[in-house]
Amino acid sequence: MTIAVLVGAALAYALGMRRAARRGTSWPAHRAVLFYALGLGSYAVIELGFLGTWSAELRWAFVARIALLLMAVPALIALGRPLDLARAGLSVTVLESHHGHDPRFRGELIHPRGVRALRSLGLESALLQGGAVPVQGFAVTPGPGLRTALLPYLERWGQGLGVDHQRMVASLREAVRSRPGITLRQGEPVVDVLRDGTRVTGVRLRNGETLHAGLVIGADGRQSKVRAALGLEADVKLLSYSVIASVQGALLPWQGFGHVFLGAPGPVLAYPYGDGLVRLCIDVPLEAPRGRGPMLKWVEQHYAAAMPQPLRDAVLSSLAAHPLEACATHSVHTRDCVTPGAALVGDAGGCSHPLTATGMTAAMNDVMELAQALTTYGPGDRALEVYQQRRYRFVRAREVFTEALYDVFRATDAGSEALKAGTFEYWRRSSAARARSMGILSGEDSRRRTFVTEYAKVTGRSALRTWKQPARTRALLTTSFLRIRHTAVRTAVSWARERRAPRRGPA
Repeated sequence: MTIAVLVGAALAYALGMRRAARRGTSWPAHRAVLFYALGLGSYAVIELGFLGTWSAELRWAFVARIALLLMAVPALIALGRPLDLARAGLSVTVLESHHGHDPRFRGELIHPRGVRALRSLGLESALLQGGAVPVQGFAVTPGPGLRTALLPYLERWGQGLGVDHQRMVASLREAVRSRPGITLRQGEPVVDVLRDGTRVTGVRLRNGETLHAGLVIGADGRQSKVRAALGLEADVKLLSYSVIASVQGALLPWQGFGHVFLGAPGPVLAYPYGDGLVRLCIDVPLEAPRGRGPMLKWVEQHYAAAMPQPLRDAVLSSLAAHPLEACATHSVHTRDCVTPGAALVGDAGGCSHPLTATGMTAAMNDVMELAQALTTYGPGDRALEVYQQRRYRFVRAREVFTEALYDVFRATDAGSEALKAGTFEYWRRSSAARARSMGILSGEDSRRRTFVTEYAKVTGRSALRTWKQPARTRALLTTSFLRIRHTAVRTAVSWARERRAPRRGPA
């Protein structure tokens, strides 16, 4: 029996190295030496040596043998990383529903947290070669002619990136194709998932082909068909519409910064996404008129004054010269992003208003959290449970912060207007305040208590400005109380769900 175990383990490890080599993964030689010499070697010495021979006769030999087999041998075998070797030989199939790109998008903004994740995966260089440009932070203007608040990223975070969507997709596809063990299949949409009881075991394509997998990952956006096929419910809320414009030239007041212009019915987000390229997302309310002509007139009447020259004229000229590009803005709130055998990442697992431009950053955070959970626990249910818990700790903070910021920036009532004024005064008084707010905005600090603390400080600052106006003070305190209560309820619900989650050992 001992000989069979030794031979079987040795062959399995050798076959794992062979399979990894075929997929282009060079397995470290010292890992193999540690596995064979210390791992299997120690097992052979114990089982075939004195302890194994006399354990049936001598009680101390029996106790020593069992103790070493349970504690020492597993630790020595682990030095050879057999589980990592098994994963190194895994294959990945990436399925895209189309061959081209989504024409509705012109650019992407990635905060430093997302850029660091891309760098760790070896993908940042692909985006830089595709024309991505650095982004240093945000410049927020409260209204026409008013002083701008500059919110730079901290040096230790690094820089963000602005990149053309088409080039980004092309660069990432090329990088994926070059990775061993990864197969990219385009133009093959998934129409359903395969199940064995309650466990997801693969997918069915539109052409009828079925693919089986140990883990299915859905990353198909906010209107995810994979999410629907998995039966994971989502609360989808239509928030507003976004009118998209792209202009060329050095038109932004602060070069290398993303910009938010306020003072209109909705915020205007603008950022560089290439050399001399600027993308704008103009948030328009649901009651805005439909149709190209009425919408352009609406934007000119209500938004033009919020944008400084020469950006204003360039935007109006671009909108007039090109077909209207607009899309609905939704928030998607999910309660679960995993099910046995499957997980959701990115907008498929939920998203917020794009005001904070954290879509790509949140997606990369999902990727890193899922990868870490799989590395620690293996491709089993425990890894998916851990991923869901960690993901929602980050995402729930993003949801609460984005909702609050969107309400304040629109300033549709007296309380929000007072909070908006207090926010800018808070930013102007302290670089530390600006850094904390930017940490929340960019996802560097995802703790909800940080948001609540900062929100309370802004409320206090705002109250000092309005204490001579009782009506505005009441509106301010009412708005603040409702927001903090909403945050507390969401936090309590998330905490309760985590406490109820079943806890098992590593898969």
